[in-house]
Amino acid sequence: MSFKFAHLADIHLGFEQYKLPFRAEEFKETFKKAIEKAVEEKVDFILISGDLFHSSKPSPQTIRDAIEVLSIPKEHDIPIFSIEGNHDRTLRKVSIHKLLEDLGLLNLIGFTEEKKESEYLETIEIKNRLICRGIFSKGNDEVVIYGMKYMSSAWFERNKLSDYFKPEGESVLMLHQGIKELSPNIGYELSLGDLPENFLYYALGHIHKSYIDSKGYGKVAYPGSLERWDFGDYSVRYRLEDGKLHETKGSEKGFFIVEDFEPRFVKLDVRPFIDIHVDKENIDKLITLTKRVPKEAFLRISVIGDSTIIKKLEAIKSYFKAEHIVTRVKMQSSDLEEKDEKINEDEYFEDFEKKVIEKISQDWSDDEILKLILENFGYKESKKVKVKGGTLDVYLS
Repeated sequence: MSFKFAHLADIHLGFEQYKLPFRAEEFKETFKKAIEKAVEEKVDFILISGDLFHSSKPSPQTIRDAIEVLSIPKEHDIPIFSIEGNHDRTLRKVSIHKLLEDLGLLNLIGFTEEKKESEYLETIEIKNRLICRGIFSKGNDEVVIYGMKYMSSAWFERNKLSDYFKPEGESVLMLHQGIKELSPNIGYELSLGDLPENFLYYALGHIHKSYIDSKGYGKVAYPGSLERWDFGDYSVRYRLEDGKLHETKGSEKGFFIVEDFEPRFVKLDVRPFIDIHVDKENIDKLITLTKRVPKEAFLRISVIGDSTIIKKLEAIKSYFKAEHIVTRVKMQSSDLEEKDEKINEDEYFEDFEKKVIEKISQDWSDDEILKLILENFGYKESKKVKVKGGTLDVYLS
């Protein structure tokens, strides 16, 4: 008997993109459309491969939005299996995902400190670690769903996925990581060769564009984010160079419907992001592109030139009627003071300081950064100490 499921990732509920509150509402509505389409497709279950939330501490409104949308599949007896991404993972014992799990809205997969057993979950022990995995049965057939939350590169230096995740029968592996072969210019923690063998489907998240590759007999799939994240994730890019217009289409936004472990992309209509690049000599021709930019679009105009074009760019900008417009001027090298000497970061930062900066750029939580710093100075986390009103984390050297 075949299985049919939806694979979503990088939803980022609560993201007020460019400090615009209405964008958070649009992220929620797009998520709702995706869930409704999954229900219409009569899927057996739904996978969310990380970053359901933009923050590990979502606002009350964002939590309310999540409960509203996640209640839709629950009403149709469609279970959701989820992992935490780099944006919404936490070191706290009780997270927003745990709250949603207690409400029966999703099933959290991955390493756990306590055994969980339910209709859709079971806990196994491997290498003295408890791992919660999903189970979905249909007739006499069963699919096992493994996974873990986002882990940093440091974790993969000490651990192998294949030590913890070994498929049993028809199995799926959920991860929120960058893979070298699929995201070399974006950042990655592992390569295709690091993925354990013999899973029929690798349900990935973290990369915001859609990709499909293979690992043995299995499919390695990123559905991409549901909404456009920034202008690098454009719907269309125009370049005005040497008097000619060059057009490049971006990737579509959506998610996968997976049948017999073969993904099929389902497109979602989202707000367009249009990215225009032009050099100083062609700036007057920007006006010819006004009809190509719809009113609902977010628009970025990048000009290569010097400070003399800034006023002209602002004047031309007024001809575009886009919802949100960003302009930037990239100064030509002739207008900048040239220096042969390059800054050597090793002269300014110790190795550990560079590591902390790297982790901050990866959106590590304050708790994780603090733990990293304390461990560097010879402290380690002890067991939680009970105090009046709660527990206290005590670090000892």
